[in-house]
Amino acid sequence: MNRMKCLLWLLIIALFIVLAGCSNAVVVDHIRSLAVLGFDKQGSGYKASALYADYEDKGRIKLLQGEAKRTRVMIKEMAFQSAQPIQIEKLKMLAFSKEVAAEGVKTFIKTFCRDPIISFYVTLAVVDDSVASLATSLLGKDSKEFPYHLIDQNMKQEMIPHSTVSSVLFDFYGLGRDFSVPYLKLNDKKQIEIAGYAIFKGDRLKLILNQEEMVYYKLLQGHALRGDIPFEIRKDAKHSPAVFNTTSGKMKRKISTGHSETKVAYSFKLKGMVNEYPDWFSLNKEENTKSLADQLEKQVQSHILALLHKFVKEGVDPLGIGDLTRSRQRGWTEQKFYATEYDNVQFDVHIHVLLTKAGIAE
Repeated sequence: MNRMKCLLWLLIIALFIVLAGCSNAVVVDHIRSLAVLGFDKQGSGYKASALYADYEDKGRIKLLQGEAKRTRVMIKEMAFQSAQPIQIEKLKMLAFSKEVAAEGVKTFIKTFCRDPIISFYVTLAVVDDSVASLATSLLGKDSKEFPYHLIDQNMKQEMIPHSTVSSVLFDFYGLGRDFSVPYLKLNDKKQIEIAGYAIFKGDRLKLILNQEEMVYYKLLQGHALRGDIPFEIRKDAKHSPAVFNTTSGKMKRKISTGHSETKVAYSFKLKGMVNEYPDWFSLNKEENTKSLADQLEKQVQSHILALLHKFVKEGVDPLGIGDLTRSRQRGWTEQKFYATEYDNVQFDVHIHVLLTKAGIAE
């Protein structure tokens, strides 16, 4: 008898599990979970474009749009166009047109990024043209084409600097630092590509780094040192482009403060191989190998110094130099530092390249 009761209870539990699973499947199939949400300027208000995967149509990308002066009203307007409930809990990406970013994104940060139902792993991005045109280019495509997949895989492969809502909020609300996000555009083939990095001052877009500058910005962040570094090989009157592939590396940053100046020193150790170089430059010769390493070190140093000075000139601080100085100075204030001290910060960059055997073999 006891055995029969146990079997009965097991059947009941199994039935509950099956029913619960079916119930969830029905819910998932009958909601519109927004994956990408972006904003363009529209008159005195905004135009929102939201992308979602329609699982009743093989997961193809669909679009909802709304216009209003307030962000929450735009979501409500989208709901009026949808026969199914709209949810933003699974939001993966928040995007802004260049025009919106230049005017300021504080409202959106407060509305969405600080919302407890939004994940800290949401990706933020600035779009070169309009978010609406980018969204339209994705209509009918598979959900694998969502642009946050493009950004995520490049971050994981250490091809671009790291940025999430978590890092944006830390930089935005922290003292002595500015936040940065990927910069997207539609290329000539109407494909979405990462065209650079957008640097903000406060909540406003101030500077856009191109793809070449993005490489050195990634190095200065110190989190992702792997990847390709383009440079130029010179010998006598000849010169040709080459690529150094960094397989590992270390970055150290040190600050020294005095009464007259603040000095920040960066030290890089980069290990890797040169996997693209001209036929006329033989790496079997030791003198050529040494010359190549010297040229690479000088060029990387020059590019990094140029980028550091560009940040100072444009008045942006995405590397947190102000925050680093704050930790060394009593009575430090953000207003005083950027008004009188940031322009006078001295930078020192040391690069040491170690070519692996694979990189010097032909």
